[in-house]
Amino acid sequence: MNLTLTRRGDYAVRAAVFLAEAWEGDGLCRISDVSAAMALPASYTPQILGLLTRAGLATAKAGPAGGYRLARDPASISLLEVVEAAEGSLTSTRCILRGGPCHWESACAVHGAWAAASEAFRDRLRQTTLSDLASSDRDLAARAAHSRPTP
Repeated sequence: MNLTLTRRGDYAVRAAVFLAEAWEGDGLCRISDVSAAMALPASYTPQILGLLTRAGLATAKAGPAGGYRLARDPASISLLEVVEAAEGSLTSTRCILRGGPCHWESACAVHGAWAAASEAFRDRLRQTTLSDLASSDRDLAARAAHSRPTP
């Protein structure tokens, strides 16, 4: 089983973290700033920000003074919302052993354990907010800057 994100999911999380870090200021971020700061392909960043907007997680303001910002406080947006906006639902619909649709009336022996593990994974993503991730990102950047040798 592969629990890694697709590039689309990875880029969506990075863009959302950037928007969360910008929340305290005026909150409006230009596409070029998101792309440069989060190492996203400049040509793909508008699509990523668009998917966050379509999911209701971000808003867009057109024009020279425009940009993107989160639609609500980053403390109220979960990592699960961002991941599912990019990747689709993380709920399994196929039987782990039998391959076909999963129905409770014909559940396999692994069903209960797999369903519980899947829900625990979703719960962890649901409990992690963009505010948490932005704080961790700032801490990691500060530690990296502190550990660099001074010229």
